[in-house]
Amino acid sequence: MKKILAAAAGLVLAGFTAGAQDNYTSTLRTSVGDISFGAWGRSTFNIGHSEVDTKITADATTLGQQALDGVTSAEAAYTSLGGTLTSDNEGYIADVISTVSAAQAAQAVATGAIDASAQAAYQAQAAATLTQAYQAKAAIAMLKAMETDESTSKNYASLDPDWSYGSRVGFWIIGRTPDNHFGFDFNLDSDGHALFLHKLYDADEAEEDVNYNEDGKYAVAIGDQAKIWAQGDIEPLAVTGKIAFGKMRENYLRGSIGDFGQRESSDVKSEDDIFSEFWPTTGLFVSATGMKDTVLEGAYAAAAIDLSGTLGVSCADTDRDSDMPLYDALRTVQAGIGYTIPGIAQIKAQYWGDSISADNYRYAESKFASARAAGYDMNDYYGRLEFGIDFLGFMGGATGLGDVDLEKTPNANLIEVGFKLPLVTRDELREYDPETFYNWYSCIGTMGVVEKGFILYKGHIWGGQGTSNLAQYTPGGIVTLEKGKGADILMAGVDALAEVCINPFGSQDLFVGLSGNYNITKADGEDSTFADLKLRQHNVGAEIYVKKTFGANNYLFVGIADRYTKATMEGTVGGVCDLSYESSSNKIYMPIGIEMFF
Repeated sequence: MKKILAAAAGLVLAGFTAGAQDNYTSTLRTSVGDISFGAWGRSTFNIGHSEVDTKITADATTLGQQALDGVTSAEAAYTSLGGTLTSDNEGYIADVISTVSAAQAAQAVATGAIDASAQAAYQAQAAATLTQAYQAKAAIAMLKAMETDESTSKNYASLDPDWSYGSRVGFWIIGRTPDNHFGFDFNLDSDGHALFLHKLYDADEAEEDVNYNEDGKYAVAIGDQAKIWAQGDIEPLAVTGKIAFGKMRENYLRGSIGDFGQRESSDVKSEDDIFSEFWPTTGLFVSATGMKDTVLEGAYAAAAIDLSGTLGVSCADTDRDSDMPLYDALRTVQAGIGYTIPGIAQIKAQYWGDSISADNYRYAESKFASARAAGYDMNDYYGRLEFGIDFLGFMGGATGLGDVDLEKTPNANLIEVGFKLPLVTRDELREYDPETFYNWYSCIGTMGVVEKGFILYKGHIWGGQGTSNLAQYTPGGIVTLEKGKGADILMAGVDALAEVCINPFGSQDLFVGLSGNYNITKADGEDSTFADLKLRQHNVGAEIYVKKTFGANNYLFVGIADRYTKATMEGTVGGVCDLSYESSSNKIYMPIGIEMFF
């Protein structure tokens, strides 16, 4: 294989999407140190067609039909007694119930079925039965009003990757002193996300006055790195210590198997699904790495604290104190440890601090508003524990993907396993967001190269289990279970991609890729109003594409993709109505993307 193919495979193995700043190509040498810089860009344009079909049905059960028949019989009796059916309102219903139940009690006395002393009790029982019948009728009518059977179809265009609102172009600059003891990392992106940051500067601007075309003139944002750091050997401790300030992404323990530049089908798990990186937005980071040829070689420990809460809701929020309470700050702590045995494995664990407080600016204030409204607070969720292991046995003794020597190890493979355990102190909180407060979550990833890049492949298998009130899984909230009676949720899926060189004896710059994914969300449960509940959601995706590389760092691809979603739900409401929900959507589209590094 030619060098360009090996270089392309090496880029994939290096996981370049985790940090563009590591791919600089130019260096300026000064009297006080080196400054390296570079630029990159990524975007994918999608054009396609989508169809959505939705059907909701509500049918009365045998019990429900008996209630409807009872109402019909009572209204017939009411008219025979001289009553007038005018309108279906509470006053009219109360008149029917009192008139008919009184007549039924009098008739029972007249026929000798009961004596006069039991007449009042008999009438009360008859009234209660009719009241239940009318309540059942109202419930059936409400559910019947939700019935729908509709289809929509449209042509559309969109941009990926969604984490940058469709396109990301930027540059990075990295400074190092000659002894590599001090430095800084900075990158600036023309990131579509910055379009939505104008509120930081004009918090009073009404939504109808937002002009994204005008605001887009300022669509520039700080990227993943804006930090200054210092490091050095601490000989008595046999470690190299590092301290950094600012915004940063530190990936030493992070999972390595993520997307290949968004050129695969949707719903692909990321590196953080396996093991999360350190990513304080505004904070402090410290680490210690065991020195080579010491008893601590291979050991790593790090901690970070995120002070992004000091930024407040907006820059116009001048009343907010610039300080952050120490307790709130400590709730953002992230701490992890790892140990690498070269050529065998890396084992790791960490704590990720978090809370549902409205002052937690990792999320929009509305993120956990419903949970807070239900009486839960920041002390009901403390973040999560994560555990992981990377198997390095098929990487020729390398300690990471970027260290693989493709000449010595043309067939390399990495396997990673991650497990996450949220620290929820009140189990009912899990019902409000099962994808955050799951009982457990695990992801296994694999990634490798065959013959230096003749074939590249990767995939994930993942699963998790939680509890939900189901409001977020059904349209319009047609199903919302009572507090403390959430349904059991199981989430699982798989994604995979293989990419093959189709001109191995030529310039080796043309590849064909095939990817696919499937995941399912499954819920079973019931509460006092909803029985025999079953919910299923299926997502299937597939894509085939052709990729042309030009230079080791750059590529253009075009493909055809399809994404199909099917959701069903059924159960019995109040014993009187069988409710069924079916929805399906299908998107077929053509992605055209490019990624470049300089």
